[in-house]
Amino acid sequence: MKNWKIGIATVAATLSLAMSAAIAQAQEATAPAAAQTPVADSQQQPKEHKFEKALQYYLEYNPDKTAEDFEKLRPWLKPFSDVELMADMMADPRTLMEWMNQISEPEAVYLMMKCSQEPVMWDTWMNGMTDTNKLFGAMGRVLVNPDAYVNWVVGWFDTNLYKSMAGMMDPRKLVRWGEHGMRSEFYSPMYAFLKPDYYPERSDWLFDPQSFQPMLNIFAIPQIN
Repeated sequence: MKNWKIGIATVAATLSLAMSAAIAQAQEATAPAAAQTPVADSQQQPKEHKFEKALQYYLEYNPDKTAEDFEKLRPWLKPFSDVELMADMMADPRTLMEWMNQISEPEAVYLMMKCSQEPVMWDTWMNGMTDTNKLFGAMGRVLVNPDAYVNWVVGWFDTNLYKSMAGMMDPRKLVRWGEHGMRSEFYSPMYAFLKPDYYPERSDWLFDPQSFQPMLNIFAIPQIN
């Protein structure tokens, strides 16, 4: 009986030391990453939407801002067109909260509404959601990645996470929403379908068989040589 208790105590102590070491190592490895923005290499991801018109929309909506201002926002828009980047957001609560803080800005919401109506975005979503390798790879980044579980444990002890959460409730953000809410341009994506020039390009996409080819490829029978 005594040996059984000693064995249990030894195992518990070993697990406790191992967990402490893992958490300490993860804090050193992930602390700098909390401040980083998501990055997507356009050369490595040729199918991903590059938000070709987003800069144009951004400058039209904000004449007093520059392309440099847009580049600060661009990385936070990329996860909407890349399921793997979205998985990276989910793998760390610090990055997830900062992403939510950034995309809750009225300018980001406006750009997402505008870009989501582009056929090139529809192509991106169609390719991304039918690419099983990419989907399973994204799931693996979260579900079977030990670092993701460690991040979700140690992340809650990082003050940057709470700064991002506080940013979503910042009174100054509420003021910005009030200011943008009084601008008619902010609502333009909602009634864009009333304009005659809205339909030709989008109709071409809807009636083009190639637009839905990625979906059909899922059910294709592989050829055996």
